[in-house]
Amino acid sequence: MNENSLVNVNINQLIETLAQPDFALPDEYGSLNALQWATIFESLLNSQRLALWPHIPSELSSSILSEMREDARGHFLSELPQANIEEAVFSGTNAEVVEILDALPQKTVVRLVNKLAPGTQSQIETSLSYSDEQVGRYADQEVYTIASTALVRDVLREVKSAEHLHEGNSYVVTDASAKYLGEVNINDLLNASAKQSIAELVHLPETQIDAEQSLLDASNLVRGSQKAALPVVDGHGRFIGQFSIQDALSVFQEYYESQMAHLGQVSDEDLFAPVVLSAKRRAIWLGINLLTAFLASFVIGIFDAVLVEVVALAVLMPIVASMGGITGSQTLTLSIRGLATGQLNSVNYQYLRRKEFLVAALNGAFWAVMVGILAYFWFSDVFVSVILASALLINMLVASLSGMAVPKVLDKLGVDPAIAGSVILTTITDVVGFFVFLGSATIIFLR
Repeated sequence: MNENSLVNVNINQLIETLAQPDFALPDEYGSLNALQWATIFESLLNSQRLALWPHIPSELSSSILSEMREDARGHFLSELPQANIEEAVFSGTNAEVVEILDALPQKTVVRLVNKLAPGTQSQIETSLSYSDEQVGRYADQEVYTIASTALVRDVLREVKSAEHLHEGNSYVVTDASAKYLGEVNINDLLNASAKQSIAELVHLPETQIDAEQSLLDASNLVRGSQKAALPVVDGHGRFIGQFSIQDALSVFQEYYESQMAHLGQVSDEDLFAPVVLSAKRRAIWLGINLLTAFLASFVIGIFDAVLVEVVALAVLMPIVASMGGITGSQTLTLSIRGLATGQLNSVNYQYLRRKEFLVAALNGAFWAVMVGILAYFWFSDVFVSVILASALLINMLVASLSGMAVPKVLDKLGVDPAIAGSVILTTITDVVGFFVFLGSATIIFLR
């Protein structure tokens, strides 16, 4: 039995166990890690989560909360007693604490931060000064740093006594004002004179991360650097912390999971979120979709006379919209992926747009001929065949251009293309397809 199926079996067993007045968790639950516990909590109702919480290992509480998906974590914390929240905050790492605080009301955040130890409080406040889209919020501040004025012998003594030799091959160097100066390699330290200053050995890495950069951009920088971690600095050059390849992988995983969720316009919604809240969220996009559907229907209504005269048009009309929609979604997917990975920029955008236009032209010409021939044998009307083929080709070309343009425009407007892109693209292909198809038919058949 694999790990995932074990968790699923335990969830079913757990739901039955939680229904008992005085329950005790089976022994196998003692071996679960924080991620497995988080998966279990996401699979329970809030009332069941609250009943289970006192029975989990207290040392895992902060890790479990940070591993839970954002929406599920928020709903759970909204009902979790304050004493339990404080326990999780005071026992967690800085990264875990930031994740937990993100889901709490501002007044509660201020109160909890003020209760932390001065050093931890300063680090948390630095993290919270950045938005949840900026890398400065999630940089690891618990990094061993060396003062540039220190001597080699003193640093080696401290490093060996603190057992930091196992943390990496180089160490961060800062000045008295915490400004980032670079790194010093452990081999350089071991080969240097004992009385040499660290400032003589420091070297500046090729790549640094601005604390205000987006998480995705920072992750791409780390991935391309071939290093385990990169330094994160603020606008004044002060060292904030490090962003590691493990952090980058987590960002990539969360991002692509969110893109898949956005395809259904349900985002990272808690499976057991309140009915009213879920309905409200989805109603927004259903309403937008309804408006776009009315727009397409309005275009069809303009040409109702020709539809009455030529019934074949009503039969063939969905083909035009469907082929345009598929073509556009293929280009839209590539465009969104390019924006997400940083591969698509102002330099190569024009090339990709031309390439996608040519792909759509080749496919459009081929399928326009095929569909035109089939339509002729079906309805024995050459005009219907020509109109269908022409509308199909035009709509596929427009869909290709729209698939490139829509994500770029939405991204500049600060709207997630993965959420809104498909709705807008479908509207464009439907309206253009119906207008060209029925408009051409009106000119030919009702002239």
